[in-house]
Amino acid sequence: MIEKIWWQIIIKKKKNILDIFIMLILYIFSGFYFFVLLIKDIIYRLNLKKPLITTCNIITIGNLTLGGTGKTSVTLEIAKRIIKSNKKLLVVAKGYKRKKINDIDVVSNGSEILLSVKNAGDEPFMLARNLKDACVIVGENKIKTIEYGLQIFKPDYVLLDDGYQKRKDIKKAINILLIDALNPFGFNSLFPAGMLREPIHCLKEADAIIITNSNLVDNIQKIDRIKEVILGYDRNAKIFEADVLPKYVYNIFTNEHFGTDFLSNKKVISFAGIGNPIAFERTLKLLNAHVMVGLRFRDHYTLKKKETEAICKLLQKTNASFVITTEKDEVKLKRKFFTDDRVFCLKTGILIKNIKELDKRIKL
Repeated sequence: MIEKIWWQIIIKKKKNILDIFIMLILYIFSGFYFFVLLIKDIIYRLNLKKPLITTCNIITIGNLTLGGTGKTSVTLEIAKRIIKSNKKLLVVAKGYKRKKINDIDVVSNGSEILLSVKNAGDEPFMLARNLKDACVIVGENKIKTIEYGLQIFKPDYVLLDDGYQKRKDIKKAINILLIDALNPFGFNSLFPAGMLREPIHCLKEADAIIITNSNLVDNIQKIDRIKEVILGYDRNAKIFEADVLPKYVYNIFTNEHFGTDFLSNKKVISFAGIGNPIAFERTLKLLNAHVMVGLRFRDHYTLKKKETEAICKLLQKTNASFVITTEKDEVKLKRKFFTDDRVFCLKTGILIKNIKELDKRIKL
């Protein structure tokens, strides 16, 4: 509830007196947050905290803002390219909202998945399911988790999912920053007055910047304006664009697959518990689906029984053809709660333009 109120206030263009008062309080907290970031920066500059040093290639993938920017899709695409080059890969993630067994858990050892989605977390489980030849591990402390993985698996490459904020903790890391075309700079304010985890000028520390969801914007000129902002901070920034790439649709009960044209002119009910549900809904519209109801849940949310049953009742009461969701949601759905089998998932990937140049940046 608090998160919903906060979101409604920061996105509101015309704010009333109460909204302005709350925003002033939020800016005060943002000031404290900035002070903490400043202290951390001083600690790094004075070398009071020693970085991880390794001969292994470590790539961090992350963003400046809270919420979804397509990190998992980018991680998957880069991981597949590393595996294709016959390099041993380790993927490290935090495993948000997981029920941990140990401080560091192995999701996949490169040949089989060892944990349930509940113990792994939705994103690491999804990564392990899609990357059969990669080792995937999770842990709250990302640097200690990397150290553990280096010792156990001895990889050639490490991909640190949601790792941009850890770049100074790793000597000579290759840092990939993602910027969401739909909300590139988090309302230009640090959390909680905005969605920025760090000031915008921190983009200067990226080795490559990928503008994600670039095919979902209403006006292509918005991409040019985002590039102008980036180049205003770093004239030498290497910028890439990435489109959402719908692949196919599948029924979560029968696993029957269909082409994306299956969605064309269909009335659907969508639900998504991801960082950017708007991007999912726009992708559906891009495929000419008519989203009658778009249900949005907070990131990493797991549907409860009553919510699942309510979605099925909504499907039966409307003239919608079916319910559709994301792969990140699908991996943790409890099938036994559904009273209707017209539930589908849209499998998506990402198309990074000029990707061979990105390969050079990540030393492939």
